[in-house]
Amino acid sequence: MNTFTHPLLVSPKINRANIAYMTVAMKDPNLVHLEDDYAKLSGLPQVIAHGTFAVSYVGCAVSNVVGVNNIKQLKVQLTAPVFPGDTITVDFIDIEEDGDTKTATLTAVNQSGQQVARGSAQWLTPVSP
Repeated sequence: MNTFTHPLLVSPKINRANIAYMTVAMKDPNLVHLEDDYAKLSGLPQVIAHGTFAVSYVGCAVSNVVGVNNIKQLKVQLTAPVFPGDTITVDFIDIEEDGDTKTATLTAVNQSGQQVARGSAQWLTPVSP
């Protein structure tokens, strides 16, 4: 049985420069990520980070604890926006075991405890000789 340190990962604060770099890297010109006035027209209080921030921190957390080569499946659903200044904390909720495969339900929350993503991960556990 594996034991994990909780939480699995706490991200650094996501800032506007991070969001701008992601905009360029993804070739995503959507102004909801860059201009507060535009974001407000969309019903948001300010710009939002790309969903890839939450997804990538979930993936990083899982690969850090089980090993990237052991991951069979990773599913992530975004549940709330991530804003500049947010941190993302990723953790397992529960883990089920079926032979050499484990499946975990996981969550990602911001610094206020609001869930920003949820999902599941499935990985292989090495079989002892």
